[in-house]
Amino acid sequence: MFRKIIILIGVVFFMSLIVFTAVMFLKNEVEIHSENNVSVTIEKPTFITLSEPKVTESGSDLTQVYQMTLLGLNVGTYTLVDRSLNNGSSIIFEEIKNTGWLPYTVSMNVNNLEDADFKSWNPKSTTRLDETIYGPDPTTNPYGVFTNGNSEILIGNVYVSRRLQLGNGDWVQELRHEIAEFTVEEGKLSKNLWLPPQHSSQTWLMAAQEPLFETDEAEDEWIEFSLENRLSQLNWLTPEGPYVKLELTDDLRTELAYGYLPKRTADLTSLEWNETAPSVFFESMILNAEINQQ
Repeated sequence: MFRKIIILIGVVFFMSLIVFTAVMFLKNEVEIHSENNVSVTIEKPTFITLSEPKVTESGSDLTQVYQMTLLGLNVGTYTLVDRSLNNGSSIIFEEIKNTGWLPYTVSMNVNNLEDADFKSWNPKSTTRLDETIYGPDPTTNPYGVFTNGNSEILIGNVYVSRRLQLGNGDWVQELRHEIAEFTVEEGKLSKNLWLPPQHSSQTWLMAAQEPLFETDEAEDEWIEFSLENRLSQLNWLTPEGPYVKLELTDDLRTELAYGYLPKRTADLTSLEWNETAPSVFFESMILNAEINQQ
């Protein structure tokens, strides 16, 4: 009897190992979005399947929501929001929520970058926020810009977080880590991540059919300013608005807590800069802020 139990445990362990290996390492790639030379795909474990998307349109947003299932069990959702702006640019938001009991690896990819030139928006380290007020803020500038002819794509970083309720009842996003380094091979930028259970990942990109800035010097000036003025650059963009570092309170969970703040959502910095140095980037950020405030 004891021997049978040991054999049964061994079989269960072996089968679990096979499932775990399949979930972690066997991958396939699915195209989600392709428009205006922007191709977005998701590379996921083969045993995790995507449902047909639920597609909704509201104002400037076209939203696709995919249910993710593993062996018939729901393990999360993948959402892509394509926001078309009045100046011809667009912002694409992606979010993956792991609602299951297993961690899994995924990659959100941007394709068709074979002939593009790249410019980093993080040529040096960022200046720290006032840590007495805000605590640490590990977020950095967006990854950078890919240019192909007159078309440009600004790539945002990946933010892995979980939702927490503070002692005062407020809900916040606790940042677990920012992924700010990506691999680019054979024209594909891969945003690889490990997503624990009950966590979500969010990222974005801005696509324009003309240069985001009038000159390289104007872009360099903004990059320099944003690296030194951390409250000016909005890094963690979502369809509802940007998540920004919240001030510390007596609740220790605010050390890495992010949320929406109306004044920051309005993006007054882009308004100010666009008056003296107009650009497609600032105009797009202003239009995005107006949508967020509706």
